[in-house]
Amino acid sequence: MHASRVIEYVIIFTQGNKMKFFASRLMSALLLIPGIFLTQAPAQAEDNINAILPDHVVRVGAVNAPPWYQKDLLTNQWTGLVPDVVQAIFKDTDIKIEYVDTQWGTAVAGLQSNRFDILGGFNNTPERAKAVDFTRPMGSHQMGVLTLEKDAKKYEAWATINNPQTRLAAIDGSAAVTLLQPQLDKAQWIIVPDSDNMQLQMESGRADAIVTNDIQMSQYIQKRHQGTMIIPQPVKEQATNMGLRKDRPQLQAWLDGRLEQLDKDGTLKNIWHKYTHPANHP
Repeated sequence: MHASRVIEYVIIFTQGNKMKFFASRLMSALLLIPGIFLTQAPAQAEDNINAILPDHVVRVGAVNAPPWYQKDLLTNQWTGLVPDVVQAIFKDTDIKIEYVDTQWGTAVAGLQSNRFDILGGFNNTPERAKAVDFTRPMGSHQMGVLTLEKDAKKYEAWATINNPQTRLAAIDGSAAVTLLQPQLDKAQWIIVPDSDNMQLQMESGRADAIVTNDIQMSQYIQKRHQGTMIIPQPVKEQATNMGLRKDRPQLQAWLDGRLEQLDKDGTLKNIWHKYTHPANHP
């Protein structure tokens, strides 16, 4: 029973030709017995996830692509937007979180082969949806272009970007490749495995610009103190989800429930704000 639940009932009876309605509200037993159900919801959630993950471990696919994931090579610890969301999802459970290195381009195979259970920051595309399932969105981002060129006017529209003289770097398996490369088929594309290589293509002059999301671009500008970020027209916004194998409907339903709760209580908004407004956070 939810702590805020109110049970309503209506008693209807007739007296002569008149019908009278008496409405009454019965507050839940929580109000009569204070505190008795306060922990029922999280306890029930914990019981459910323990049944779904009997080993009490969730394996999370992780791509070293800040700000989604970032691995400390000295400690092997993972930080970033997705680890923050995962920590919030499994808070108040006894599930241990383990991270498994992967790449965006091979993540579907990793899920299908059971190398890991879930992968966060994974866009739900029609092609991927044939192979794996997705949770409800954990947030959304806008696709854009980052360049070191002084004159960035030619990047203001996707139509002007799409020409043979434009060299674009992007990460294999990212939304830039799966969604935008087919639309920008006249441009020259340099596809690389990770963020560091993508940025190197631009910094070395082998690419005119990189194509990625607004979060990653803002992080780059804050850290490197260079570059111009453009959100070309028309704006292309992409929801991002968690991916999982198709034979995990119970896990999918549980994750959806937790993401919905974290959305309603503002947790997801606060996590995203930390990475979309990095100047406001130490």
